[in-house]
Amino acid sequence: MQLVVDTNVVFSALIADGKTRESLLYPSFDLYVPEHFFQELDDNRSTVEEKTGLSESELNLLTSILFERIHATPREEFKDEIPRAREALSEDEPGDSAFLALAIHLDAAVWSDDQDFRKQDVVQTYTTEEILERHGFI
Repeated sequence: MQLVVDTNVVFSALIADGKTRESLLYPSFDLYVPEHFFQELDDNRSTVEEKTGLSESELNLLTSILFERIHATPREEFKDEIPRAREALSEDEPGDSAFLALAIHLDAAVWSDDQDFRKQDVVQTYTTEEILERHGFI
């Protein structure tokens, strides 16, 4: 199953050792993010470190394991879908349109707990709870 994973899901997986983290490692998922996601993580690294309680080296190890599973896609590959994505999102927060545009480009679903994605009808959207239920994690 191809899924474009929203920032909030990955941050949740980094912060708490639980089902979300486990599901990101599920081998049946092909996971994607826009390339700018990694900059967003770097911008929020100290907050993530603080919330996890992990040392810098422990967080680096965790992120390297998770990011072996997540494909970063350059904006150039999905930029033609950005206008459609912006139109579909009623209240486009910075970055949301890139995730939706990538999902449109890949013909993939979006995995997000952000309700803005629920308001669009261009691609299927799953919450973490739906992913966990659908694939037997809970």
